[in-house]
Amino acid sequence: MVPLIAAGRALRIRDRRMGTHLWFVLTSPDPDSGLVILVAVVTERGHTDRTVRLEVGDHPFIRHPSNVDYGTAKFAPAGRLTEALSTGKADLDLDASTVLLGRLCEGLLTSSRTPNVVAAALRNGRAP
Repeated sequence: MVPLIAAGRALRIRDRRMGTHLWFVLTSPDPDSGLVILVAVVTERGHTDRTVRLEVGDHPFIRHPSNVDYGTAKFAPAGRLTEALSTGKADLDLDASTVLLGRLCEGLLTSSRTPNVVAAALRNGRAP
């Protein structure tokens, strides 16, 4: 059986405050904690992190220049993401290609906005 939440999965998550954004899962669930690393994609603005810029064609969701917001990179329980999918608070989108997933992970490690604990977890291959 293919896991619902895995590295490369793309989710459209709805939030009352922020609206709907595309989030990429960068890691498979940690075997001990069940946590994954998530990053959001935002519309390119003057203040957004430019470490990884996404253009039309990088992913079907992208319709204009966008940036990965590494300042919001975080840990999330895979079970909670599965629940969000089952309750309609999130929808699956097309998974990131292997090349795009590599760019996203490399950007997480190089962005000055990535929380240190998140970068360390990706480097170590384990969520806390």
